[in-house]
Amino acid sequence: MLSIPVTAEDVTPDWLNRALSDHLGQTRVMGCQARLSDTPGQTAEIVLIDLNYSEPNDLPSRLVAKITSFNQDVLDNVIAHYDQYYRETSFYREIPDVGISVPRCLYEDHNPDTQAFIILMQDLAPAESPSWAISTDEVIMALQALPAFHARWWNNPDLRTKDWMVQFDNWAFFEAATSAATAARDTLTQHYGTEGELSIELMAATLEHFDAVLAFTSSRPYTFVHGDYHAKQMFFPTKSGGSFTVIDWQFPFVAQGAWDFARLEAMCLETDARRTHERSLLEDYLIGLKSGGVTEYEMGDLEADYRMGLTISQMIMSIGHGDTDVRLLQEECSSLGVDWRDAMLLRTQRAIEEWDVIGFIKTL
Repeated sequence: MLSIPVTAEDVTPDWLNRALSDHLGQTRVMGCQARLSDTPGQTAEIVLIDLNYSEPNDLPSRLVAKITSFNQDVLDNVIAHYDQYYRETSFYREIPDVGISVPRCLYEDHNPDTQAFIILMQDLAPAESPSWAISTDEVIMALQALPAFHARWWNNPDLRTKDWMVQFDNWAFFEAATSAATAARDTLTQHYGTEGELSIELMAATLEHFDAVLAFTSSRPYTFVHGDYHAKQMFFPTKSGGSFTVIDWQFPFVAQGAWDFARLEAMCLETDARRTHERSLLEDYLIGLKSGGVTEYEMGDLEADYRMGLTISQMIMSIGHGDTDVRLLQEECSSLGVDWRDAMLLRTQRAIEEWDVIGFIKTL
């Protein structure tokens, strides 16, 4: 059995030759340089690997590996509860063509007993991630990729067999997540004061009406949902090349496609831009779904699912404020000239208010 690297030093030519045996043919990895990325991940470490081969081939000269987080708090409080390593390795193993551009995965492995894991994939350069400084045009590009992806999996019963995907009717998961989000009220108050009260009220209303919320989501058309579709999970082409690519498939859902739409649109568009483009973007998304073969789904259906998507997005962010080191978000956003409080909560909260999401939840 091949060991799973837990540090950059564990990635050696011998290990790579064994891990890449299905791709190398007669070629051998003669040398490599592996180092931790200067950009830390939230739930995993990133290792950059430069390779020297015995002969020319079509394999990348640089690979990227995701390995187990060095942060024990992340392992104990996030991975242990939500099982992201199992979910993402299963995604790359079982879904070779998901219908949206993802990195080419060359090797994956996961040990559920130790939570050691690795995903070995192509380097996406020269494409780049704008992170939280994503532009309006980039958000629109990413939203335009959703209809074909969601239409491809629309009401596909195979999705219901995937135990590594969060199913829309998983009562225990969503009840625990809603409770965790509600419990984050002190953290939200600490960072946002009275400005975060609407999000706290939304989480309380969702928990109070939880059975009705779950009954609603269980009655809706479903599809393959990324689950955390935002700027940090995307690479975009540059003048030097590359293509739009979506990374970080640690939280795939079987749920309503509008959840992905709401997550990106409300969180990553500045509020004025969202208000300007929101209606046309919703219309384009619906047209795209119908072009992909979706039937019996109209604007009223999309608007209802969008409201629920705003709820789920804010639930994820509320939990995240308690489970991750907010200082890293603050530092990264500051370096990009982005108001972290606006991006992490307040933009989506404005959409929640404008769409009367709390009223919607209470009438389910």
